[in-house]
Amino acid sequence: MGCLLFLRKTNQPSSKKDEGTMRKLIYICSFFLILIFMISAVHASSKPKNIMLLFDIKDYNKGIDYTIDFFFKKVLDSSDQLIIMTPANKLYSYSNKILSESRRAINEKVKDTIKKDTSISGADYRNTYTQMLDIVDEIRQDTGSQDVKNLIAAYENNRRELRMTRKINEGLLLKFSDVFKRSKKVTGDTKNYIYLFFQREYRPIPNKDIMNRLRDNQQVAFKAMEVFLEERTKTNFDSEKIGKELKNADVIFNFIYIDPKKLSTKRYQLIDNSGDFYSAMAKIVEITGGKKVTTTKPKVIFKDI
Repeated sequence: MGCLLFLRKTNQPSSKKDEGTMRKLIYICSFFLILIFMISAVHASSKPKNIMLLFDIKDYNKGIDYTIDFFFKKVLDSSDQLIIMTPANKLYSYSNKILSESRRAINEKVKDTIKKDTSISGADYRNTYTQMLDIVDEIRQDTGSQDVKNLIAAYENNRRELRMTRKINEGLLLKFSDVFKRSKKVTGDTKNYIYLFFQREYRPIPNKDIMNRLRDNQQVAFKAMEVFLEERTKTNFDSEKIGKELKNADVIFNFIYIDPKKLSTKRYQLIDNSGDFYSAMAKIVEITGGKKVTTTKPKVIFKDI
C-alpha cells in the first residue's frame, strides 16, 4: 500500500480558513499513517520498525543520493514500514508488503521525487539568498549612508524570509508524535524512528574590508553589526515539549545536519544562518535518546544500525 499526502507549512501567518484546512490535512494524514502501520503489523514476521525520513534540504547532491541507496540496501528490513516527507512537504508511506515486492523501484522513485521536490521547493531559498548577495554587492559600492541604511534594512528582512523557507516546524513534529502515539495503541510494541535531514544554511555578508568600513561609519555601524553579525538564537520551537511528546510516543529522534559545499570568494564572507535550528533539534535528540551528526556524508547516521 502506498500513500501520498500534502502538508502545508505552518510557520507563516494564515487565515482561519487556512488553519481549518491544515487541521483537516493533518487528520487525513494521521488516518492514513495509522492505517499503514496497522497493515504493516499484520504482514510483519518480526518486530517491525516505523521509520520516518524527513528531508528539509535546498540542494540535492550525491551525498543525499548515496544515503538513500544505503538506507534501502543496508538499513531497511523486510518487516519495516516507511514514511518519507520530501522538501515539498509531500508525505509518501509504504507498507512492508509493498516494500518487499518493489524495493528497488521504490528506491529509485524516492530519489527522483526528492530531487525534483528539492529543485522546486528550494526556489524561495535560492531567490532570497540571491537578493542578499545583491545587497552585499551594492554595499561594496561607495554609496551614501542613507542608501546603506536602506540596504541593511532590506537585508534584515531577507534574514527573516530565509528562516521562513524551512519546512520543519513545531506543529508538524507534534502532529507526528500524535500519529505514533495513536499507532502504538493499534499495532502494539514497535520501534519508532524519525531521521531529519537538514542542510546547514549559509548567508553572505560583506567581506572584512567592507565590514571595517561600515564599523567606521557611525551612522550605520551599530545596525550593520547587528544585522550582519548577530546570531539569532530565538526559535519558534519548544524543544522541551516536542522532545517529551516524541519520547512519550516511543520515538527516537535523529538529526543529520548536512554541511554543503562552502564556496570561497573575496567578494563576500559566508556565515552560518541556522545555528538556532541546530540548537532546537539537538535538544530534541538529547531528550529522545537519538543521534545527531554534522557531516558532508549524511549516510553516516546509519552507521552501527
